[in-house]
Parts: sequence; structure tokens; C-alpha cells
Amino acid sequence: MTGLLILSACVLTGIAFYHLSCAFVDVPTARTSRMMMLAKKQTGTGEENLFDVYLTKVADKFSFLLRLDPIRRNRLLSTLAIAGIPLTPECYTLKAFLTALLTGLAGIPFFLVMPLAGFLAIGLAVMMWFASYYKAFDLVKKRKKLIEAELPRFAVSIQQGLTTDRDVLKLLVSYRRIAGPHLGQELDTTVANMKTGNYENALLHFQNRVGSTMLSDIVRGLIGTLRGDDQQMYFKMLVFDMRQIEQNNLKKEAGKRPKQMQKYSMMMLFCILLIYVVVLSVEVIGSLGAFF
Repeated sequence: MTGLLILSACVLTGIAFYHLSCAFVDVPTARTSRMMMLAKKQTGTGEENLFDVYLTKVADKFSFLLRLDPIRRNRLLSTLAIAGIPLTPECYTLKAFLTALLTGLAGIPFFLVMPLAGFLAIGLAVMMWFASYYKAFDLVKKRKKLIEAELPRFAVSIQQGLTTDRDVLKLLVSYRRIAGPHLGQELDTTVANMKTGNYENALLHFQNRVGSTMLSDIVRGLIGTLRGDDQQMYFKMLVFDMRQIEQNNLKKEAGKRPKQMQKYSMMMLFCILLIYVVVLSVEVIGSLGAFF
């Protein structure tokens, strides 16, 4: 009976500390968090879970305790802005640290029953740190790759547009109608900056946000057009080079999947052989009918 009372007291004390800590860091209730997540899911603006909501709130509350190197902070700040993550560098770093820390703490009880599982939990905590911290960098890298895949078509559109008009703003607005989601967002920002400020600065900011050498070549040609130069031949050569790069990238992607390509090649070979076998069989059967 005494043990049951002690257990009940521990549970009630834990619940009390939980609610006090939630009130201290201003964490919303579970019902409020579920409704917020449901609204984000329906509008397509987020895919968070309750753990991320609470962890982000706690990290934001204690982020003032963290001091980052200015160079590292600026780099992380630009990365978060490009990735579309609305967190400060301190909050983002502390959230990654807390994720790894909680994973490691969850593995401490395993040392009492199975030490090997405890060491595995520590290794998992280290992996969670790298996965959480470098998530924004991976998103930026993936986004950059998707934008670069669309740049050859973007260059072709500019080349064709320069034959009739040299208005750079009109060229960007015209391509925005058929642009992909990631390049389209960058074009929206660039067009807005061009309408409210200097054209060259807007294009240079566009180049710096993406950080692609291919886009730098396109921006260089657009800036030359703004200065009155005839860039038709430049874009013609640029389109040719980009198509060569695109073909080389496709060859590299094909080289990464030799087994899959070999499987389809064997299927094509089998289909070709089957066509010859069917034709020869029909001819042989038709010839045998003439002897009987």
C-alpha cells in the first residue's frame, strides 16, 4: 500500500512539474498544438509533430544562452532563410542539440540492463545531431539541384526572348508563368526587388541566394543586356554549354544505376529476339503448309 502511495505521489509530482514547465516556457496545450498542426497540414504550410512544436518552443526560450561565431552564424542565417525555416541560428542549433541530448538520455536506462544497447543509443544521439543540424543544408543543396536542372530551359527562354525584346524584367515575368516552384519563388523575389530598386542589384542578389555557377553565367548575360550589349550570341553559346552539361549529368546518373539499366537492356534484347522468333515461326509454319 505504501509503495502504491509513493508511486502515485511521484506520478502526480511529475505531472505538476510538466504543467509548470509548460507554463514557464509558454508551450501551448496538446489540444491547441493539434489544432495548429491540423491547420498547417490542411493549408500545406507545415509537417510538424508535437515533439517538434514543444522542442522548438523550449529552444527558442533558452536560445539567448547560446553564442555562435559571427561567420558561422551568418552562414547559418542565410541557409535558414533559403531553406524557408523560420528560426534564428541560435534556436536552430539549440534545437538540434536538444534532439540529440534527449535521444542520449533515453538510452541511459539501457546501460543498466544491456550496455551494448546504451552505446547504440549514444551513437544514435550523435547521428540525430548531424541529421538535425545539417537538415537545412541538405534542403538548400536539394533546392539548388532542382533549380540548376531548370536553368537550361530558362536560358533557352531568354535566348528566344532577346530576339524580339531586350526588357529583362519582361523576360523574367514571361518565364515565371512556366517556371518550377523553386525557381519561381526566386523569380518572384527578384521581380519584386527589380520593381522597387536597382535592376543589377536585384539580379546579383538572385545569384547570391542560389549560389550556382550556371545561374551566375545567366545573370552575367542579363546584366550585359541591361547595359545595352547585344547578348544573343552569348546566350546561344551558353545554351549550347548548358545542354552539354545536362547531357553529362544524365550520363552520370545513368552510370550510378548500371544494374537497372542492364535489366532494361536485357528486356529490350528479349523483346527484339521475340520479334524475330515470332516472324521466323510464322514463315516456317507457312512453308510447312505448302508440303502437305
